[in-house]
Amino acid sequence: MNSHLRSIITAGLATVLLAGCATSEPAATTSMPAPLVSLQLGEDGLGDVLLGSPPETVVADISALYGEPDLDSDWIASEPNIYGSCPGDQMRAIGWGSLLTIFVKDGNEDLGGRFFTYTYGYDYTQNVGGVDPRGLGLSTSEGIGIGSTVADLEAAYLGSAAIAGDVELDVWSFQIDDSTIGGLLDGPDAASTVTLIELTDGC
Repeated sequence: MNSHLRSIITAGLATVLLAGCATSEPAATTSMPAPLVSLQLGEDGLGDVLLGSPPETVVADISALYGEPDLDSDWIASEPNIYGSCPGDQMRAIGWGSLLTIFVKDGNEDLGGRFFTYTYGYDYTQNVGGVDPRGLGLSTSEGIGIGSTVADLEAAYLGSAAIAGDVELDVWSFQIDDSTIGGLLDGPDAASTVTLIELTDGC
């Protein structure tokens, strides 16, 4: 075999080998991270975390954003207590700062309970209201959160925020017309602020 033919064959083999090496590597794969849960104070739950969801799902979703909860009452009798008076036989309160999620279940319920309601603005571990110790900064779809003013309420809901209260007791509340969203205020005037937001058909 002459040297010219040998060089052609050698070059051809090198090309084949290189091509084989290139195709033997596994194709690169990419995976998109799961979208984060979005929390918002709403009538049907906390944004992506919907009422009716099982406790383990709710706790996992919120913990993915804010870490482990600060409070867990475990299952207790659904009788009047510091969390209210809930339906069903048992209730459970799990909280992150001043965000409290409440679950209920009946004695014949085998699914471990369901997300029933929430409150935002009262820290049960410190027994203080009008606070957001975790800095969650939650709000309704209209932008109302802890610290929003009565003027903000009226502007956001176009006058449909009904203010009620007792002058002697200095207790004030608001309710959004045709909605289950309401809460507490530190006064009735335009500069008074929201200290609690909750579902008013809750416990």
